[in-house]
Amino acid sequence: MKRTKISLLILALFVPCMLLAQENQAKEKEKKIKDHGLIFLIGPAINYHYGPKNSEKVYSDTRFSWQLDGQFGFLSTRHQTNRGNFLGVFGSFGSMSSDVLQELADQAGSSVIIKNKQFNQFFSAEAGMIIFNFIRLSGGLGRQYYQDIADNTTSIDYFSLTGGLNFNFGPVNLGINANMLTGEDLAQNQLRFSAGLLFKF
Repeated sequence: MKRTKISLLILALFVPCMLLAQENQAKEKEKKIKDHGLIFLIGPAINYHYGPKNSEKVYSDTRFSWQLDGQFGFLSTRHQTNRGNFLGVFGSFGSMSSDVLQELADQAGSSVIIKNKQFNQFFSAEAGMIIFNFIRLSGGLGRQYYQDIADNTTSIDYFSLTGGLNFNFGPVNLGINANMLTGEDLAQNQLRFSAGLLFKF
C-alpha cells in the first residue's frame, strides 16, 4: 500500500514536469519559426481592372489579367507573435488587355487607336507598410506601356495607391488588394483589384 502511494506521488510530480517540458520545447520551436527581420516575398496574382470608380460597366472577361507581385522589407514582431509591422517596398509587374487600354485612351479624349496585343506591360513601385502584418497601406508610381497601330510605343504615367489585406499562412501569404491609379497622364482615377499568393524566401 505504501509503495502504491509512493508510486502515485512520483507519478503526480513527474507528469506535470513532463508536460511542462514538452510545452517549453513547443514554445522554443515556435519562437524559431516566427517571422522577423528582413523578408522577401514574390508570387503570382490575377487582377481585374474595374476602371473609374463611378463606372457602371457590366462584368467582362477582358478586364482580367495577371501580374507578379513582390515585397521586400523588415518585419518586426513583439511577444513572439506573427502580428508585427512590415515596413518595406512593394512592386508589381503585369499586363493589361488592349480593350481596356483603348478605353483609357477614349476617356482621356485621345484619338490614339491601340494596337491589339496579347501583352501590354505595366509596373508599379510603392513604399509603405503592412500594419499588424495584416492591413497594407502603400503608395508610389506606376507606368503602363501601349503600342498604337503605327507601332509607336508610348507610356501612361500615374500615381499608384494601394490598400489591402494580408493573410499569413507561414511560408505562403495571401494578398487581396485594391489599387487606385491616379494623376499624371490619367484623365480619371482608375480602380484595379487583385488577389494572389506570395511565397517567402
